[in-house]
Amino acid sequence: MRLLILAAGFLLLTAAPSFAQRVYCPLPEDGNWVYPEAEPKEITRVEIESRCENEAVDIRVRAFTSCIPRDCKWGWTKAELRSDGAIQVLLIGFLSSKQLTIKAFGDLLDVHVINVVNDLSEPRTENTYNLRRK
Repeated sequence: MRLLILAAGFLLLTAAPSFAQRVYCPLPEDGNWVYPEAEPKEITRVEIESRCENEAVDIRVRAFTSCIPRDCKWGWTKAELRSDGAIQVLLIGFLSSKQLTIKAFGDLLDVHVINVVNDLSEPRTENTYNLRRK
């Protein structure tokens, strides 16, 4: 009898993560987010689109950085949903790349940015920005 109870308990424990990992679309991060206080080369806007299809989540992200005379556009890039619920995307440019880790907290979007100069002539930098829903 104990073996039957242990087997049933093990079955329930191994089945539980599949219920916890269910994702509903659109994701809380979906939409347009802005950071009006951006300095040059900082993130000014992030646009996120999410779609669920056949139990899979498709996410794409487009980021803008402060440039002169107008913002630089990084283009739409496929993103991944991490196991902790954050979105991660790698934006590759000609001179530099940016890795963004994105998580929504109500009407704020926490964007952690790692900047890497592609020829490694400068050290990488890390910044975190709090964007507001547009």
